[in-house]
Amino acid sequence: MMEKGKSLLLALLVILSLVQSYLLAYSTPYLDAKVKTDLNYVKAEPLGTEEQVENLIFPEQMVLHMGGDKHTVFFPGTRPFYDLILRKLRDRAFKSIQLDSDNTIDWDQVRREDKGVELRFSRAIPFELLQRVFRIDGDFLFSGDSIDKIWIYASKGRDEVRTFFFSTDGRSVYEAQRADLTVGDVEGYVGFGQYWDSYSSTDGQLYVPDAPVSRVLAMQVAFSRYSTEQILENLFTDPGTTRTIQDSLSGPQYYTDTKRGLKVESDSGWMTFTDPVAPTTNNENDYIDNVLSAISFINQHGGWNGMHALTQEVESDNNTVRFQQYYNEVPIISGSKLNLGYMQLVMQQGVVSSYDRSLLVLGEEVTNKAARQLPGGDALRTLIGQTKATGKRIESLFPAYRPMLKDNKLTLLPVWAIRFENGEVAVLTESVAAPIK
Repeated sequence: MMEKGKSLLLALLVILSLVQSYLLAYSTPYLDAKVKTDLNYVKAEPLGTEEQVENLIFPEQMVLHMGGDKHTVFFPGTRPFYDLILRKLRDRAFKSIQLDSDNTIDWDQVRREDKGVELRFSRAIPFELLQRVFRIDGDFLFSGDSIDKIWIYASKGRDEVRTFFFSTDGRSVYEAQRADLTVGDVEGYVGFGQYWDSYSSTDGQLYVPDAPVSRVLAMQVAFSRYSTEQILENLFTDPGTTRTIQDSLSGPQYYTDTKRGLKVESDSGWMTFTDPVAPTTNNENDYIDNVLSAISFINQHGGWNGMHALTQEVESDNNTVRFQQYYNEVPIISGSKLNLGYMQLVMQQGVVSSYDRSLLVLGEEVTNKAARQLPGGDALRTLIGQTKATGKRIESLFPAYRPMLKDNKLTLLPVWAIRFENGEVAVLTESVAAPIK
């Protein structure tokens, strides 16, 4: 009798085990809904638009070499020529990439004699990200390198086009052995520059206009602001748990939920958000992962206000990701009294630890336009020489807007801006009133 009871109990346990196995295999446990970490955010109502990485990578400059030591420079605001060339090059395929040495070609001779186009980026772009923009063959040994310049030229006296990608180490270049570009294509691109401003260079690095540039405008731009409530909803897991600390009525405001912190400058609308990230045992930070994570974070927490470009930050490292803001395809350079014109995030292995940006939203309405002129020729070269004499190496010269906020009115003033080797950007000289013709 006892043996029968044991057998019955054993059979019952087997049946229960089978039922449990069936439930585990075919039911959907609600574990995801119950588990929530401190890194989870509530997806709030979007404020700005969303962006993709391929729209945030484009050349800061296009240098057109027309032969006979004649050159010009197109910037993103040089429409429609800049857009036409970039669109055509994005449709071309660059294959069979091979490593070469930078000293095998006399690049000074190429820039003076051969027709070609240089695409110059404001920071080094990893091949993996560059492949999101151009049709570059990724099956080669050194695809983990980063590129800051692409040079396409038609060899003088030879029916061939050569394409080179310049590594940031300053020594290595990569050549696309197969690219669907013809001499006619290159001559067509260069032809756009025949009637544009003439630029010249003594070192092949900085190109300076030979005469003043008059196609620039100062203007007042209509703007709005993201409200504090909108930002709190976008950045804190539970905005209702935040506390407000305010030093004075006109000073910065501070918000915290005991873990994250937010500082908002009342006058300028500049915000700094911090979210301490615990250090990890693995100190490696993958820049590509950080860039993609930063873009995703901005898409969900504030969005984008107009055109931006992935750019270089001061003393660049793999942790910091910076995006330059443009208005009318012209970059905005922060002044000493007003932070505006960029977003910057510090990342720890794809997780945001700090987030800086302006809460001002620039509109399309423009008033009080005024014709301005940027200096060129010897006057501009003298200013560049004086700056170089300080010991700082200038990597780039480009037109920009310097913002000025006064009496709740935002004015954008044209300037020549320079970028130093360490990533620092400064105003070289202001524009002046254009002469009346």
